[in-house]
Amino acid sequence: MYEKLLDYQKRITETEYIINILGWELRVNSPNDSKNYLIDIKNKFELELFELETSKEYEKLLEGCINDSNFSNLSIEEQRYIKNLYKKYQKNIKVPSNFYKEYKKHLSISCNVWEEAKKSNNYELFKPYLEKTIELTKKYYSYIDSNKYLYDVMLDEYELGMTSDVIDKLFDELKVELIPLIKKFSLKEAKDYNKEYSDSELIECAKILLNYIGFDMNKGALGIYPHGFTEKIGPNDLRIAFAHTNDPIDFVTTIIHEGGHGIFEQNIMPELSKYKNSCLDNLYALHESQSRFYENILGRNINFWYPIYDEIKSKLNLDIDINEFACLLNRVKLGPIRTVADELTYCLHIILRYELERQIFSGDISVDELPILWDKKMKEYLGLEINNDSEGILQDVHWSEGSFGYFPSYLLGTIYDGMFKEAIEKDLGPIDGLLKEGKIKLITEYLIKNIYRYGEAYNSKEVIEKVCGCEISVKPIVKYFKKKYEKI
Repeated sequence: MYEKLLDYQKRITETEYIINILGWELRVNSPNDSKNYLIDIKNKFELELFELETSKEYEKLLEGCINDSNFSNLSIEEQRYIKNLYKKYQKNIKVPSNFYKEYKKHLSISCNVWEEAKKSNNYELFKPYLEKTIELTKKYYSYIDSNKYLYDVMLDEYELGMTSDVIDKLFDELKVELIPLIKKFSLKEAKDYNKEYSDSELIECAKILLNYIGFDMNKGALGIYPHGFTEKIGPNDLRIAFAHTNDPIDFVTTIIHEGGHGIFEQNIMPELSKYKNSCLDNLYALHESQSRFYENILGRNINFWYPIYDEIKSKLNLDIDINEFACLLNRVKLGPIRTVADELTYCLHIILRYELERQIFSGDISVDELPILWDKKMKEYLGLEINNDSEGILQDVHWSEGSFGYFPSYLLGTIYDGMFKEAIEKDLGPIDGLLKEGKIKLITEYLIKNIYRYGEAYNSKEVIEKVCGCEISVKPIVKYFKKKYEKI
């Protein structure tokens, strides 16, 4: 039965591979006039995948394997993976296939319209698609569980077991601590530092940075897209896309961030990654914790740059020394754009989105009100006036993809990072010293050994208990912020 299940999983992973390739082409490489055709083909394979994952044959194989007398001979992690597949099956069969087909096709179209709306600063263009996305997303999660608070069902999709009550408490604690820090350390005006780069120059520099932190370029590829993302195409195919920018700080932090995602995906045990391409369902906050750990805890630390700054300085044609570069990396600058925000203000960018999502799915606000409320919260939390929708309500791709419930994972990941930093330093010694000596790969090896290799065999709460020996708390990350910015 086990071998039959693996054969069936191979069909699933091959179909996933085709969908992921088509998705990459749709976003990164395809000409505009081919997009609708690609959407139709991608949608066809997504329906095939859905049918594979909801068939009676699949149910029998999963149940047969779990109930087989030899099941206990598998590793604990493999047993957990197969049980997770069965849980996913039980969820998927609740969603009608015709609705699923309609939903997936709409999301592909919605993403394309969002791209156009963002380019043209035209929320009115995107608004009807967003309204339909919200409507279909509500319907999708109602199929999965109509008895539970809808937004909590959505949170479960991204961070298993997490609830809005828990997030409310954590985020409220952070607001109390961080708003005064931001007021104390933020720069209302700070001169931007820009250089002109070609795509090829950025890609070559990205390869250097990714290799340095432990990303395997033999299993990776790079592309240009308006919004940075990491996509696991297949077992040995991990793609990173990033926006063309003339801001070297935005560039290096984006690459290191996406590299953190990539290293996680590249280092899942082969005996687990054979089950499916997407090995980290329901662990998005843990995933984001690792991208943000590399970007912020490591990449914004001046000691990260001592071993490689001369090379990066040359590649990016920088005319500032390492101390000036570190100041740019760590200044608290008030700005409207989440993806280029510093560590402190970034937290409030996420809280803003989380609070709006809660209101959307509680039925308290409409798509007509969203830009107004967005601007109001931006003024309240960061003291900023928003002048156009491209820098406001349209700046993120997530809502066009139907990824409601995802945004909290970024800030939960930041909270986890404070805890992971303390655990690493307890076992390996101060991170400052490791980075200054060019031993960043010791940190990467620690994370692989303790977190990455297990993929989604353990949920985030279990990983935190195992690595940190305690429950989720904002205290370590607040301590890190206060110590860092008081010093700066």
